[in-house]
Amino acid sequence: MGNSGFYLQDTQNSVFADNIRLGQMTTILKKDEIIIGTDALPTVTKFSGSDGITITTDSNSTLPMTTKFSLDMDIISKAVLEKIIDELVSDIVKNITQSLIEEILQRIHTDPIFSFSRAFKTIEINKSIQCNGLFTKENVNTLVGGTEIATFSVVPENPNSMFIICADIVVSRMEGTVVSALVKEGDTKPNAISYGYSAGYPNVCSLRTTVPNITTAPVNFSLRIGGMDSGVVWVNAMPNGDKILDTNTISKIIVLEVIPQTNG
Repeated sequence: MGNSGFYLQDTQNSVFADNIRLGQMTTILKKDEIIIGTDALPTVTKFSGSDGITITTDSNSTLPMTTKFSLDMDIISKAVLEKIIDELVSDIVKNITQSLIEEILQRIHTDPIFSFSRAFKTIEINKSIQCNGLFTKENVNTLVGGTEIATFSVVPENPNSMFIICADIVVSRMEGTVVSALVKEGDTKPNAISYGYSAGYPNVCSLRTTVPNITTAPVNFSLRIGGMDSGVVWVNAMPNGDKILDTNTISKIIVLEVIPQTNG
């Protein structure tokens, strides 16, 4: 068998197999370049590293030279962790979306022609509030009945939407009916009125309503509480103003914006 391998023939790098020249190059191989076989003819390729992989070749004249492949574990670990986190987040979102939708539907009854547009906005009332204002047949359809206990603003995402508003207010009075009214800024009367009762101990006065919206400008609301015809009402407190069981009580208002269903 004749010579085989890489040889310098004149100024050309040639590849021989059993004295048969298979290919040649007219320029000298540069740093990190090698000749490699392909399905056609031998060709030149170059070592290169990325994403934490480093390739170095000895720069001294000692033969044979050594090419080293090394890994930067910090870079590789970061890339792997980012990939894992992306996939985990994607799976988590996919898995919990349906359960969250079901939970929301269980908490709020909505008109089936509407679909959800944004998450809940929660307003917490954590102070004890004395409500001396009353609701009477003369003022129940005005904006001055009862005592204002909370104001809140909602920024709509859509000009043709509806707000679902739910309020659960802890109230108490010596004995009698408690009235709650939701007022939208710019209206001439309450959007919704609800009734509760207390016989000297705390109770929850709930209000559930929907309010049409035609703007993307902030919409302001206020919630008013008072006794029917007579009596002082306390929010988040006993009828005498003391804390309930000597603890802080929180009442909540929840707002959800919905838009007309377009996907059937």
